[in-house]
Amino acid sequence: MTQPTQPTQPTQPTQPTQPLLDPRAGVTTTGQGAASAVPDVVVVELGAEASGADVQVALDAANAGVRAAREALLAGGVAAEDLRTAQTSTWTQSSQQPDGAATLSVTARLTLRVTVRDVLSSGELVRAALGAAGAVARLDSMRFAVSDPAPLAVAAREEAFADARARAEQYAVLAGRTLGPVVEVSEQGGGAAPMPRMMSAKAGAYDAMAVDPGREQVDASVTVRWAWAD
Repeated sequence: MTQPTQPTQPTQPTQPTQPLLDPRAGVTTTGQGAASAVPDVVVVELGAEASGADVQVALDAANAGVRAAREALLAGGVAAEDLRTAQTSTWTQSSQQPDGAATLSVTARLTLRVTVRDVLSSGELVRAALGAAGAVARLDSMRFAVSDPAPLAVAAREEAFADARARAEQYAVLAGRTLGPVVEVSEQGGGAAPMPRMMSAKAGAYDAMAVDPGREQVDASVTVRWAWAD
């Protein structure tokens, strides 16, 4: 006997699926920051250069100049641990006499690297050291520096991150969204220490060495990505 056919149930309409949010969706901004400080040290490279008929004569003359400069620096308040030998070198030079004969001479150069922790008196201190060394004295460079740049780097990074957040919040308002959690941070440049600014003076200008430290600056740049809030 044939069974009666069951009535067909009406098909339920398919519910539209919610689009999945892109996990990469959000906002990415780059912030800049900077921090500065007055330099608290001056790094000086000075020494002596002398020539003689042989190596020993040249070295003795240069060494006497460096020793005199060192004693003047110590007497001026520089600590012994802030003095370091930076360069020791000799070379031979040949010159031709009027009669055609060749004459050889040896030049010796000795250099000290000095960290002066009293910036304002550094010019006078260097002048005294060079004056003590006499005619063989040489001044290679003076440069300002911050002895501990780490706190400057921290402050610069904080300012850079705050700048990035302020930019992101503005974009969120413009987009009608709210910032969610930070999902990525990338530092640009690493918050490097300030580059020392150079000073220089000629050997004959010891009485005209002005010191103007100014300020040293550390820069930071950071790129931050925020997800959108739910």
